[in-house]
Amino acid sequence: MERYGVTRYNSQWDGSTWFILGLVAVCCVVPCFLDYGIWPMIICLVMLAFVLETFLSIYYRIDGDKLVVYSFFIPTAYPIGKIKEIKPTKSVLSSPATSLTHRFAITFADRKILKSSIPLIISPVYQDEFIRQLLSINPEIKH
Repeated sequence: MERYGVTRYNSQWDGSTWFILGLVAVCCVVPCFLDYGIWPMIICLVMLAFVLETFLSIYYRIDGDKLVVYSFFIPTAYPIGKIKEIKPTKSVLSSPATSLTHRFAITFADRKILKSSIPLIISPVYQDEFIRQLLSINPEIKH
């Protein structure tokens, strides 16, 4: 979705995303059948709402020459000109990505950007279009 020169990509949901949401939902239903009172059920429903809101709040924006990653509504901007490589990954590292199977790792030329050697792992929908747009800004990206 492009508006005002900014393109937004939601994080892709796959079977693993739905499995996690289903597992949390099942854990929320169990207190309903046990006689523990209302408080455990309220706590479980709050946990379900938190997990769902966390998943829904992960998205990515290409804003000019910056890749902005939103995780729980907190934006972090990365310079597209410093991206060295983009490659598919099956890593299960914690990252702003809701999918466990449709992910790719972004490596930066400067380690100071992420403050580590670990790549940024994201899972945008329309990955080919996303990579094409990054390449149009920085054609030196290896992929």
